[in-house]
Amino acid sequence: MHSLAYLARQPILDRDGNIFAYELLFRDSPSSDTAIIASDLQATAQVLENILNSIGLERLVGNSKAFINCSREILMDNLFGLLNPDRFVLEILEDVPVDEKLIHSIQRHKSFGFELALDDFVMNKEYISRFEPLFEYVSYVKMDLADNSLEDMTRAAQFFKNKNIKLLAEKVEDEATFKRCNEVGYNYFQGFYFAKPEIVTGQKIDATSAAILEIIKLLRTRPTLEALCDEFDKHPDISANLLQFVNSDVRNKPVIESVKGSIVWVGMKHIQEWLTIMLYAHLDTTATITH
Repeated sequence: MHSLAYLARQPILDRDGNIFAYELLFRDSPSSDTAIIASDLQATAQVLENILNSIGLERLVGNSKAFINCSREILMDNLFGLLNPDRFVLEILEDVPVDEKLIHSIQRHKSFGFELALDDFVMNKEYISRFEPLFEYVSYVKMDLADNSLEDMTRAAQFFKNKNIKLLAEKVEDEATFKRCNEVGYNYFQGFYFAKPEIVTGQKIDATSAAILEIIKLLRTRPTLEALCDEFDKHPDISANLLQFVNSDVRNKPVIESVKGSIVWVGMKHIQEWLTIMLYAHLDTTATITH
């Protein structure tokens, strides 16, 4: 069954007004203004699913980078092996608990070449103390003007400059604020002054959680390539998603027309990551996943 996939994108500009990146935002309807997020995990997974299977990164951001919000669960499950680390910046949400497990996961993503950002940072002692263990790994800190005074924004500029971390001003809504943040040393800017989030749509081929789980369970038995292809043949909706996914990535390869060729190109480990992202995107009361 086909349906529409939705994402919103909002540009992130550099000091000269050039587009540096886009933040890709969860949307569950054609409205670009709001989204009801019941679960950060599911929202992140749906964004990834729509990028990989339905819309494609090139259409969304061109040659720019893509910032995506990351729930703790997604970070801990290491599901970003499918993504090109040169193109994606992983945003650590402001309510993510910082502990040794998270730090280890952040170190792992950093070692793979991903850049990381702290989202919605508030310039106070509590935030500084909580996120200090991550400062050596992050490349960007996003400062929300709704939660920080101009004095806080100015203090943050010097504080993070000394740590070689680039600063991004969020919710910039007028020229005066842009000029002020630019003058004190902010590197990047995002907000309604430049552009509101824009909805991008694509065709989605819906797959059921039960079908996705069947293939994940088979993968855990380390099946032969032939057995895995046979299982995919039972689920044409998932097979169609797989073909869309592999052919949306144009990195130095011809079009792949078979499930077998797709599995060989992606690799069984990354096939499981891809299916897990789809499962998280379709979380419901009947789907459970055991790590």
